[in-house]
Amino acid sequence: MTPKPPISPTDIADKNSSEAFEQIYREHYNRLFTLAFRLTGTVENAEDVLQTAFTDAFAAFSRFRFESTAYTWLYRIVFNGAMAYLTKWRQMPTDEWAESRNMSVQAVYDYINGFGNVEDDVLTHRIRESCLQMFINCMPAKYRTVYTLRGMLQLSVKDTAEILEISEDSVKTRLSRARQLAKSHLEGRCGLAFPGAMCHCRGFAGYITHNHREHKLQNIKVVRRLEEDAAQQFKTEMREVLNVDRLFATELESTDFNSFKERLKSLVQKGTLTVLSS
Repeated sequence: MTPKPPISPTDIADKNSSEAFEQIYREHYNRLFTLAFRLTGTVENAEDVLQTAFTDAFAAFSRFRFESTAYTWLYRIVFNGAMAYLTKWRQMPTDEWAESRNMSVQAVYDYINGFGNVEDDVLTHRIRESCLQMFINCMPAKYRTVYTLRGMLQLSVKDTAEILEISEDSVKTRLSRARQLAKSHLEGRCGLAFPGAMCHCRGFAGYITHNHREHKLQNIKVVRRLEEDAAQQFKTEMREVLNVDRLFATELESTDFNSFKERLKSLVQKGTLTVLSS
């Protein structure tokens, strides 16, 4: 099947078009999930953000006037949802460990590295992914969001400014500051980025293995698989939502809203519409 071209204002005479919304959301779902994951730090939080964003966007689509591009509009909705999960500052777990035990950070890493090296490339890769996410979590939210949009999702300065509702100069300034923060977090700490630094991936793998904490690590392959699964789930569930929407626009046009609400409630209770379930 030939894929549909991207939606543009001239393509849509009816701004209530559910098919138009479905196409726009599906086109950008994977990157929206990545944005939510990078901003909130966990798959679970990302799924919560995307579920809320879907219902918010679907409800608001009739008011979308294409004064901005569709994807910046969606990114803005996801960004607003993700902000609820963000704090201004988070410490690295090693910093918290050191403070709680009145130890130096160096002593903590000496303890971790004391478990020796692990020759497990898959585990080492997962540790690197988890560490990089943790370094991002340590950034204040205003820098983390710019770093994610520009550095990871490769959005333009203009689109990033539009999504965050800040000036393009502010985007550039915050990205520069975010990169400095990333470097300062890594320098002296991460042996992958700075040889001779305190923490070594394979040594940390030994610590993780010894303490049976592999399940705590982020795994980018799992994240990608969840993206694909969620996109497929969205496509399946959208059929039900669109059917309900069309039903409301035709058969229920002269009926009170309670009938429509009961139809939705029935679908949710049957587990058909998990996107509308809490």
